[in-house]
Amino acid sequence: MNSSKMHGPIFYVGKYKMFFLIAAVFLSTFGLYAQTSFVLDYVPQSTKITDTLYLTGSFNNWNPKDPYYRFTKKADGTYELKNKFFDASWISFKITRGSWSKVEVENDGAPLTVRKISFNRTTEKTLVLQVAGWSDKLKLRDQKKKVAIILTEVPKNTPPNSSFYVCGNFNGWVPGDERYKMKQLISGIYQAEIPVFSEPLEYKFTRGNWLTVEGKSYGRPRPNRILSDKDLASKKPIKNAIDYWEDQSYGIFNPYTLILILTALQGFFLIFIINSNSNNNKSANQALSVLIFIISITLIARVVIYDRVIYTENPKLSLLTDLVFFLYGPVFLIYIERLLQRSNRSFLTYWYHFVPFVLQVVVYFSISLNPTHTFIERNLFQSLESPPYAIYEVVVLLALVFNIFYWFNIKKKIKQYFQNIELNYSTDQNIKYLNVIMMVLGVCLFFWTVIVLADIYSAYSEIPINYTTNLLIDIVWVVFSVVVYLLGYFAIKQPEIFRMAVIDEELKLEVDKAKINTTDLDEQKNALHEIMAQEQIYLNPELSLPELAAKMNTSVHALSKTINAGYSKNFRDFVNYYRVEEFIERAQDEKYKNQTYLAIALAVGFNSKSSFNRSFKKVTNKSPREYFNDHQKS
Repeated sequence: MNSSKMHGPIFYVGKYKMFFLIAAVFLSTFGLYAQTSFVLDYVPQSTKITDTLYLTGSFNNWNPKDPYYRFTKKADGTYELKNKFFDASWISFKITRGSWSKVEVENDGAPLTVRKISFNRTTEKTLVLQVAGWSDKLKLRDQKKKVAIILTEVPKNTPPNSSFYVCGNFNGWVPGDERYKMKQLISGIYQAEIPVFSEPLEYKFTRGNWLTVEGKSYGRPRPNRILSDKDLASKKPIKNAIDYWEDQSYGIFNPYTLILILTALQGFFLIFIINSNSNNNKSANQALSVLIFIISITLIARVVIYDRVIYTENPKLSLLTDLVFFLYGPVFLIYIERLLQRSNRSFLTYWYHFVPFVLQVVVYFSISLNPTHTFIERNLFQSLESPPYAIYEVVVLLALVFNIFYWFNIKKKIKQYFQNIELNYSTDQNIKYLNVIMMVLGVCLFFWTVIVLADIYSAYSEIPINYTTNLLIDIVWVVFSVVVYLLGYFAIKQPEIFRMAVIDEELKLEVDKAKINTTDLDEQKNALHEIMAQEQIYLNPELSLPELAAKMNTSVHALSKTINAGYSKNFRDFVNYYRVEEFIERAQDEKYKNQTYLAIALAVGFNSKSSFNRSFKKVTNKSPREYFNDHQKS
C-alpha cells in the first residue's frame, strides 16, 4: 500500500497493485484513440482579438505554441479545436496564448493546476471550458517573493545537452514550463527563480516532461521536494542534487524485480512438474497449483507496475493486485486440508470462505468506474477523507485481519497433524517444511502490520514516512516470493503423505487404565512384544499404527489402548524404544564396527539423524556418544 502523501501529478505505483502482464501490454500497444473537440465559451475580457489560443499538454510535450493544436475563433466569440485524436486513456493540458508567460491562471492570478480529462475508447467527446485569467494580464507572479533553486549535481547517466526544469505548485505542475527552465551558472551548476504562491512550496525536477522526472533507484518515483516556512524565510538559495532519473534507472528490470520475475517463472514451471508427478497427492497438488499460480501472477504484476507507460495508460488494472488479499488464505487452507487430511472436498464447498473476495471485487469495480485521471489523482493525494482511498484503507485493514485469522487457523491444523502423527506413525513425515512456510508468511504478516500502522500514523500526523514503508513493502514482496519456491520444491521432494487418522480422546496417553481388563492387557502385551521381537516389524521406517494393528488382527483403537495403558507411551515412542534397543545391540556388535552411528540408525528404522538422537535420548537420557563412553568405562 502507499504510505506517502505526494501532491504533485507524479505517477506513484508502489501500492500493492497488480495487473496481468499480457493484458497490460496488449492494451498499451492497441491504443485508446479518442476523438475530442474543445470549446472555449468564455475567455477574459483582456483577451485581444488578435490573440491566438493554443492547447498544450502531455500529448505534445507541453509545446505552448503547437500549430496543430491551435483554436479557431468563431463568429459568436467562442474558440474551437475540433476532432483531435489522442492515443492515450487520459491527458493533462492547459490553454496558452502562444507562450508560458501567457498561460491561463485562476481569476486571482494564482497558478492553475493542469487540467485533466479521461477518454472512453473510440467515443467522440466535446469538452466545454472557460479561461478565468491570463498570467501576463494579472501579473500576480511578479508580485510574489522569489526563491532561488540551485541544482548542484545530476546523475552521471544524464543524457548530454539536457535541459532541466522545475515544476510544482507554483506553476500548476507543468513539467516543461519554459519560464522555469534552469540556467547554467558554471559547469554542473544550474539555477532558477520560482515564485512562492503558497506555503509549503512543493516542487520537482524534470527534463521537460513526466517521463523524464527525477526519481529513486530502480525507476521508482520520489516524493515531492518540500520547502517549509522556515526554509523560505532564510532567503538563502536552496541547493538540490538529483540522484536518479526515472527513465534512466533500471526501470522495469532491476535486481529487485528480477527476483520476482525469476520466482514467478519458477512457479509456472513448478505447476507443470507437480502435476506431472503421479505419486503424490493429486487433490492436494491441484490446490497447490492454484495457490502457486495466484502467487506467480501477483509477482509478475508487481513487476509490471514499474513500467510508467503501462501504468499511466492502464492504472485501473493495478487494482487486480489487491485481489490476492482475500484469495491466498482460503486457497492455502484448502491445500493444507487436502494435504494433511486427504480431503476431497471441491472448491465449491468452501464458497463461504470466498465471500470477502466477492465483496472486494464489487467494491473495486465501483472504484474502477472513476475517470482514469481521477483514479490516479486519488491514489496520489491519498487522503483518508477521500471516499475511494478510505474504502481502500478499510479493505487493506480487513485483509490484514482476514489473513492473520487464516494464518492461526492453518497453524492450528498443522500443529494438530504433528501431534496426531506421533500417535499413529513411527517416524517423522517429510512435511516439516510447512512450519518454515508458516514462519515466512508470519514474517510477511508482521511487516504488513507495521506498514498499515505506519500508514495510519502518517495519515494523522502529516509526517511523510514513505521511504520506510516502501522499503518494507519491497521486503514483504521478496519474502513472499520465497513461498513459491518452498511450496513447489517440497511438494516435489516430499513422499506420499499419510492420511491423518482421527484420534479419539480414549486413544490418548491419559486413557483410563482401570477400564482395561488386566488379564486381557497382559495377553495383548505378550502378543505385541512377540510380533515386535520376532518379526522385527519396527525396522520398517514407515510403520504405522493401522499397519501394526492389521498384523495383529485387531483394531487401531484396541492396539492404541494396549500401548497407552500397558507401556505408558504413545505409538511412536513405543516403536522407537525397540529401534533404540536394536541400535545399541548392533553398535556393540563387531559385525557393524565399520558402520557409522547414523548408518546403523537408518538401518534399524529411523528416517533421520534428528529423530534418532531425539528418541535415543528419550530412552537412555543420554546422547549416543555419552551412552557408549559411559558403557566403555564401566
